[in-house]
Amino acid sequence: MGVKTLLVVCALVVAAGAAGWFLASGSQHAVSLGEPLPAATTGRPAQLTGSLPSSSSFEVWFAHGGRLVEVLRAHRATPRVATAALRAVLAGPTSAERASGIQTAIPAGTRLVAIAIADGVANVDLTGDFQAGAGSRDLELRLAQVVYTATQFPSVKAVRFTLNGEPLHVLTDSGSVVDRPVGRSAYGSLAPVAEPLAGSWQQLPRPPVGALGSRFAAWTGRELLIVGRSAGKAIAVAYAPARHTWRRLPAPPGLRGPFRGAWTGKDLIVWGPSAVRAYHLGWQPVPAPPVTGTPQLVAWTGRELIGWTANGGAAYRPAQRAWRRLPPAPFTGPAAWTGRELIVVSGSRAAAFRPGTGWRELAPPPEARNGATAVWDGKELLLVGGKNAPATALAYSPATGEWRSLAPMGSGRTGSAVVWTGTRLLLWGGETGVRGALVIPPHGLAYDPKAGRWSPLPQAPLQGRLDPVGVWTGRSLLVWGGDPGFVDGALFTPRGL
Repeated sequence: MGVKTLLVVCALVVAAGAAGWFLASGSQHAVSLGEPLPAATTGRPAQLTGSLPSSSSFEVWFAHGGRLVEVLRAHRATPRVATAALRAVLAGPTSAERASGIQTAIPAGTRLVAIAIADGVANVDLTGDFQAGAGSRDLELRLAQVVYTATQFPSVKAVRFTLNGEPLHVLTDSGSVVDRPVGRSAYGSLAPVAEPLAGSWQQLPRPPVGALGSRFAAWTGRELLIVGRSAGKAIAVAYAPARHTWRRLPAPPGLRGPFRGAWTGKDLIVWGPSAVRAYHLGWQPVPAPPVTGTPQLVAWTGRELIGWTANGGAAYRPAQRAWRRLPPAPFTGPAAWTGRELIVVSGSRAAAFRPGTGWRELAPPPEARNGATAVWDGKELLLVGGKNAPATALAYSPATGEWRSLAPMGSGRTGSAVVWTGTRLLLWGGETGVRGALVIPPHGLAYDPKAGRWSPLPQAPLQGRLDPVGVWTGRSLLVWGGDPGFVDGALFTPRGL
């Protein structure tokens, strides 16, 4: 008897008046079914805003490297969100996802005939295309894609497959053929391998300041220096991990946010729209730059502070206490200094600035990225997150002039702290999901370029938040503050890095 595998769809129909927000089991994504309930009802730190969202998001499971991988999909608001999720898995990966190695084991042309849910079981009827020939591993992946996509919803624990109304036996990852509903445990060997990065968190003591707006932070090698504004005044504080203590610094005179700046190895230079100041055992004035306006892009080259406002660019050399003009930037956006040049990305464009040479256009990224975060890993620019929290990060190699897509991170992030440790990218905070279903989780992610794999960080002793300060101390990830109005922080120290 041939083994037939059937795709299970969760037809999740919500009765009028029972709509609300819920978290998909095993997931960090909020799925919108209508009017939101208070965030506390989810049992997880989340900030859900709005009334009736225009779209919802859900997980769709595909294959990558012989295992399952999760991506997010948006859909117009509908009470049949699980039906939409199953139709999305049948539709297959997007072209960008395929370019990053994501595939589907479900044959093209497979359609959903009918779905019904009763007593925790989704009865899914598919067209006969679903049983098109394949090896046992592909058959298992085919079934698992449907099962994992369907069982993200709390009302579905297992899936029963039929083809054009005829009951089907299904193959599990143990090689058994069964004629009963199957859940995620039947395909556990296909689940993503994502053991948390080993390490521990330590909560910071409370700082001597409240919440700060227009935050700018830098790591000196010994302390985290933070400059921000509170009640209309500029404030500066420092935290020393070795002593586990905060200290309040003198208030920087004449500064208004938003700030940009850098640590030079000796001084903290802070550039605001009204003044520039340098801190070294006290605040010192810096000559006014030859361009006016709010700095939008700033970097330290090892010799100079280079930066751009909407009115042009300038470079400041502390040794001579002198500025010089720079060519205007073609655009501003996420940027990282490579040791030789500054690479900047904005939407679907990329450019590089090299002192003494000027600006040049680079190959455009394979997809537009706005609001992302950029870090340099010693060989490539890594571009993470951005608008709508894309799950696939991008990498640009100056040596080849080419972009590539990294392995999917599962759930994307935006508004996160991102640092490079020397061997891994660490990310903490930010939103995951798309408009209409936003979750701010308390855990972070780690990316290992050698293994090409993402893994979660252990959960922090903090609530999730947007735009926290984040630095790498040489030993630990230090995160502090964030929106809305957080003043706590913590250190994560990985083991074995």
